[in-house]
Amino acid sequence: MATRLPQRPAAIRHLPLPRPGLAAFATHRIAASARAALVMGLALGAAGAVVLPAQAQPAARPVADGARSFNIPAGPLDRALGGFASAAGIELSVDASLLQGRNTAGLAGSFTVGDGFAELLRGHGLQAVRQPNGSYTLGRSPVPASAASGAASPNATAGGTVLPVVTVQAAGPQETATGPVQGYVAKRSASATKTDTSLLETPQLINVVTRAQMDDQGARTVAEALRYTAGVLAEPNGFDVRYDWNYIRGYNTFGTQWLDGLPMPGDPSSYAVPRIPAYGLERIEVIKGPASVLYGKSIPGGLLNQVSKRPQAEAQREVQVTATNFGGAQVAADLTGPIDKDGQWLYRLVALRRDAHTQVDHERDTQTMIAPSFTWRPSAATSLTLQMHYQKDDPRMSPRFYPVVGSHTPSALFGYIPRSLYLGEPSTDSFNRTYKSIGYAFEHRFNDTFAVRQNLRYGHAEQDMFLVRVHPFNAYRPDGHTMNRVSAISDDDIRSLSVDTQVEAKVRTGPLEHTLLAGVDHLRGKLSFNFANSAVGVPSLDVLNPVYGLPVTRPTAYTTSNLQQLQQTGLYVQDQIRWGRAIATLGLRHDRSSIDTTNRTLASRPTVATDDSATTGRVGLTYVFDSGIAPYASYSTSFLPTSGVDRLNRPFQAQKGRQFEVGLKYEPVGGWGFMTASLFRNELENGLTPDGLNAQYSVQTGRQRLRGLELEAKAELTSRLSLIAAYSYTDSEVRSSNDRVALGQDMLRTPRHQASAWMDYRFESVPGLQAGIGARYMSAYDTAPTYDPALRIPSLFLWDLGASYDLGMLSETLKGARLRLTLANVSDKRYVSHCLMSNGSPCNYGARRTATATLSYAW
Repeated sequence: MATRLPQRPAAIRHLPLPRPGLAAFATHRIAASARAALVMGLALGAAGAVVLPAQAQPAARPVADGARSFNIPAGPLDRALGGFASAAGIELSVDASLLQGRNTAGLAGSFTVGDGFAELLRGHGLQAVRQPNGSYTLGRSPVPASAASGAASPNATAGGTVLPVVTVQAAGPQETATGPVQGYVAKRSASATKTDTSLLETPQLINVVTRAQMDDQGARTVAEALRYTAGVLAEPNGFDVRYDWNYIRGYNTFGTQWLDGLPMPGDPSSYAVPRIPAYGLERIEVIKGPASVLYGKSIPGGLLNQVSKRPQAEAQREVQVTATNFGGAQVAADLTGPIDKDGQWLYRLVALRRDAHTQVDHERDTQTMIAPSFTWRPSAATSLTLQMHYQKDDPRMSPRFYPVVGSHTPSALFGYIPRSLYLGEPSTDSFNRTYKSIGYAFEHRFNDTFAVRQNLRYGHAEQDMFLVRVHPFNAYRPDGHTMNRVSAISDDDIRSLSVDTQVEAKVRTGPLEHTLLAGVDHLRGKLSFNFANSAVGVPSLDVLNPVYGLPVTRPTAYTTSNLQQLQQTGLYVQDQIRWGRAIATLGLRHDRSSIDTTNRTLASRPTVATDDSATTGRVGLTYVFDSGIAPYASYSTSFLPTSGVDRLNRPFQAQKGRQFEVGLKYEPVGGWGFMTASLFRNELENGLTPDGLNAQYSVQTGRQRLRGLELEAKAELTSRLSLIAAYSYTDSEVRSSNDRVALGQDMLRTPRHQASAWMDYRFESVPGLQAGIGARYMSAYDTAPTYDPALRIPSLFLWDLGASYDLGMLSETLKGARLRLTLANVSDKRYVSHCLMSNGSPCNYGARRTATATLSYAW
């Protein structure tokens, strides 16, 4: 279970704390009259710093003499020492006056505690002395007697008053780019730079959804976890037990998602695209805008990177049982810790089994997942993590295809189609998908300068289905309540091998500090698509009197059958240059991509080769003030290969995107929050638009433009109150199109306004009880290419609730047990997520009110 970090208790409310988002706290040993000197010495004061609650404060852990890896950024010495003490797990006492106006070059590499102090304090005439109890005291280095003769005591003021001493004590491990986050406020990420970098210093907007947020909001899927993220349209295809549908800044992420920095098997046209349960993830990260400079082909709106749970050095075990108001249950377990006594071998096992009902009658959401992983750490400089994943999804599902009349607008005969009505055939419908993967993450640091990393994964997803759905173009019979239906089959297979090799170097050239990254990644994939539907031998369904169980004729042959073989190789370099408080991030990448598509429905089996090469880049600049405010600006580009041919049988070129972005980030001193404000302009070229000479084909003269503002805040406002707030304004426009209806219109599935807020409160009057309330809003938007006003999706307001109780407060025998309740769409508002055309069955309902109860036990 995630541990929340509230603010400091009232007894130390005015004390400053070490800054860089570390779970640290300070206690003072002096009278209030000395606090002014303390504040001047540390220059770290801020309202509402983050501390551990008193009952959760661990004792200072003894530190072994062996070296360990540190990554302490350059900057003020007081902040660096606070970060070092927290990362090393030691207690440090320091005279505040010794730190005034001092800076350090930082610390990166493998060091013992003593060597780490020596490096941070180099040139300052200071030293850290270990005390018998294992703590450290900072003081001036001894000087020769001749130099010291006649000198006054460094700790004495003119009046002889001894200045205050502050104790800085570690309270848990330092946050890493892939590890757990305490509470809602993440501080570091590797998604945008492929290095463990502070979010404050990254010149691009990144939204991080932490494990604690997913738990408190009851998110079972990635799409549900992104409901409170600015600039993301979550669940644009409505309620679906099969896939995560998300749009980032106007562009669809389906089939183009990443896991642990490597692409997952996928394609926007494949039914085999896997969906990782939210329970298997440590965090979900959204890079806003082009990310091709490090990842190659990607949509211009952004990149969704899912970070899986990895082995941890401290033993943590959890089992849980979950049920919803629709029935059924889910059982899950998350076990991690060391295997051997020396902690060289770590393990983690995440497993899940779900067999649940849904908001649709006769539907079953069934899933099995098991994800074991092992880490080998023969030394502080080397680690190898082996990751495996097996997942079987075999729901009995009703296809989400509702007629416009009866879902988006009421029918004069019966009003609205019940959201619980099963539209297919429960006795014959089947959907089976299996996803298997194996891979590793390797890192070795040769010395303080050089490190090498390699990430590799092989993934295989396969899917087959046989479904009955409402007719896509002719939904109703003349009576207005009997629906025509068709059957559909598919058989898809996706295999991918991806490997990313990186070399990182930390060097200094004069006053400049460089974090250099050079890498090469390669993706090889094979995708097979087969699909057919037919209206022959498929019984109709009466909305007023549904009857199931009649025989259904299966399509006899595939109407679409394609085989794709793809390769992509990219070479990239990046330099993160630090000069004082200014950080420049420069990146350049060159890709070569090939996609060979074979049409297997034709006797000649023609193959179309799509070959692209592209050079993409990013230029960013950030300046970090002492206050924690960091303005930034960046320019980045993207490319996305496009398969297919025009009417002259010429393969399409890659679509190209670019983005200008400026903004402010704010990380309050003490790490109790993280706020961002961003202004951006995003453009796409080479978009597909109908061919004016033959509408059955497309040409690449389409252009789109988005301009917008995004605001987000995540904060631990007090020791008991946490907040998430987000707002986005997006002004989109179709700038060039052969479709006169679309020209000048907003981009589809791009609301102008989105806003959300979530507050979580931990009650003092009822220890162990916490409750949350959230609200989500989006303005009206279009999903139909015809831009028919009758099909426009109206504005939407939903609200959610959550609560949990630590059952250990009732009895010592229940220690570790927690009951959590969440309620999404509290008012059970009926709404549709999209309607694509005026006839047929182009609509889908959004999720109904869903109550979820989870009983967990952690030890």
